[in-house]
Amino acid sequence: MRGEKWARSIFKIVDELIKHDVSSSNQTFALAFGSPLYPKVFDLFHTVRKAYHEVKKEQTQIEDIKERASKQWKLMESYRYNLPLQVFVFDGEEPCNIFEPISECEIIQHILDEALKILEENGAPRVRHWGKMNVLLKVVDDVTTAATLLHYLQKSDFREEFVHECLPKECRESSLNNIHDFGFEAAYAAAGYIGQCGQDWQTRVTEESVKEAIEKGKQLVAKTRWKKAAEFQVTDFSKAAIMSVQDASEILHTSVGDEKPTNEQVDELLKIIEPLIYGTTPLMKAMCHSVDLFSFPEFANHLKLLFIVSDGLPTDEIYPPKWVKICQNLTVLRVIIVSCFITNQNLSDPCHLYSIEDKCWEHPAKFMFRMSSTITTQKIPRTLFVKRKWKIDIDNNETRLFFQVNHPDLVREVCDMAKSVVQEKDSLSDMLSTVDLDLYINKSNDGFGAKRQHGGTCYANASAAVLHLAVKRIIGRDGGYPDFFELRRELIDKYGERGASTKKVLEAVCPKYRLKCNVVNAIDAMQAVSEKRPVAARFYLSGAQWDQFSQFYKENPKGILTRSYLDSKHHSESKPGGHAVVLTSYDAQSLCLMNSWGDDWANNGFFRVQNANTLPGLKFFDVFWTLDSLSKEEKTAYEQQGPKIAAKLMRSLQGLQEARYKCPWCSVESRVVDYSGHLLRAKCPSCSKTFNANKEGGDLALNLYLTSLMH
Repeated sequence: MRGEKWARSIFKIVDELIKHDVSSSNQTFALAFGSPLYPKVFDLFHTVRKAYHEVKKEQTQIEDIKERASKQWKLMESYRYNLPLQVFVFDGEEPCNIFEPISECEIIQHILDEALKILEENGAPRVRHWGKMNVLLKVVDDVTTAATLLHYLQKSDFREEFVHECLPKECRESSLNNIHDFGFEAAYAAAGYIGQCGQDWQTRVTEESVKEAIEKGKQLVAKTRWKKAAEFQVTDFSKAAIMSVQDASEILHTSVGDEKPTNEQVDELLKIIEPLIYGTTPLMKAMCHSVDLFSFPEFANHLKLLFIVSDGLPTDEIYPPKWVKICQNLTVLRVIIVSCFITNQNLSDPCHLYSIEDKCWEHPAKFMFRMSSTITTQKIPRTLFVKRKWKIDIDNNETRLFFQVNHPDLVREVCDMAKSVVQEKDSLSDMLSTVDLDLYINKSNDGFGAKRQHGGTCYANASAAVLHLAVKRIIGRDGGYPDFFELRRELIDKYGERGASTKKVLEAVCPKYRLKCNVVNAIDAMQAVSEKRPVAARFYLSGAQWDQFSQFYKENPKGILTRSYLDSKHHSESKPGGHAVVLTSYDAQSLCLMNSWGDDWANNGFFRVQNANTLPGLKFFDVFWTLDSLSKEEKTAYEQQGPKIAAKLMRSLQGLQEARYKCPWCSVESRVVDYSGHLLRAKCPSCSKTFNANKEGGDLALNLYLTSLMH
């Protein structure tokens, strides 16, 4: 879809999708397609890098012109006053320069003077007679515009075209061969002898003529840039298109600035990229290339996401055998496809996830819908959508990852919602009716020493938490469910109160409860969380890092800790030490871990870090059971009760917007979405009193917990 705002949004879409990525090991690629000259699929990131160097080269040359003009003007002033360039007088003890700072107008005047000199020597000898400096300064009041014009006038092709297409005839060789030219010249020259009225007429005529010439010059600059862009060589598709999210973000932000890309910064890149993104749209070819990139064996176990932004009108083959086969290949590779359909049509309900294709849609929308992946409803962060007033169809307990956008300003929200669907996972929502988080957060350190591993029992608390949660997931477990406090006491009695290796503890105790334990990397830990298994985690901080850790969450209880903040202090008298916690959820921006220092610490006992590299020495321990470890009775219980439990959770998810809850204090019934606070201290919207929603369970607990996952 052609349009400057849509073209600009391409870069913002990419930026939204890759920024704040939770794992430094994550990889990304961006394929762009479309050209008015030939169907081409190219590597967007590497092409942007090349384009940036082209833009930067021109910007540097223009800045050099401005700087040179400033220095030359100062030099001229020093000669005029017959003084050295730098002369200082002393007023008391402070030296000062006798020259006033050079103004922008003076720099523009010098640049224009140089431009006029070039034109005089190249076919426009009467240009100064036509364009008086005082008039030029009224029209050209921006130093960058003047410098850009001078930069291009130094190029012979542009210069010749400018003289003959932008300047009026009177600037070129005098041509008095006809009565019209003679009359104009005579009237123009006579104006200087008619007094003030004549001078005003002359200035007004010249100013209009100069404005017209400068406007034509700007158009010629744009035309020249477009021609140069059309000749620009893009970077072809290859495996090199795959890079880390950090490298991709660096390319994008180096190209458009360190902060969020602005319209002006993105426009600079569009000067070169824009001719390549309008024309034919070989979407099928781009998707085939995506299949090739996703097929590399090193990405076999990765969570893979393909975000397609298109108007649904590919110009290459779209017959069902073609695109259906491509989507099947992507499904085999476990790629999740998010379709973002862009249109200029009015949308009656843009904030909507659909389960079934709408018969009223036109073919492009249907095409994009059919390519999108289907996910089960329980995998959707429903509270996030409800809070933002999105509708979700859940026919057959599933929905499609199909988004419709009819304005570039909506792109950011769509990217955010799409990332939430794919990347926001938690491991506790379906356990809230059977476990009390208060056990792990508030009571875990009763009677036990320090909070750090150099002399404490956090290893026992984290280990007991994941063991307790693992066995609670076995429906009808033989022998019942060991109490959390009994598990923790057992570990402390065996390994002591002065710290122990979390890994060794779990490896030793798991077999007793028919559980297994694996040391896993960040990706596998997040996979475990997405499969509803909390993961034990351990890290080690220096004394200075512990100071920063404590200070950060004291000042920013809901903030996301970064490694740069953690390392910003270099000296401390605090002791180094390790600590054990539990990874419970993650989203596109952070990992969320459960601590054991009380619900008044950080965000109700939970804290967030940017990624797995934030905490030094961070290791993960996945505790789980396998089908082989279950008894016959447990398997039977799972087959009988599992669907009922899942159905109950689904009903809760579906009914969050309408569900109501009676306050145990005032007995007033309110919608669960109107309760505030957090899981362990819910606040009634009617009486403002608080209570532990986790112990109450049900929809209220689920809503408050899921709401706590939102930023």
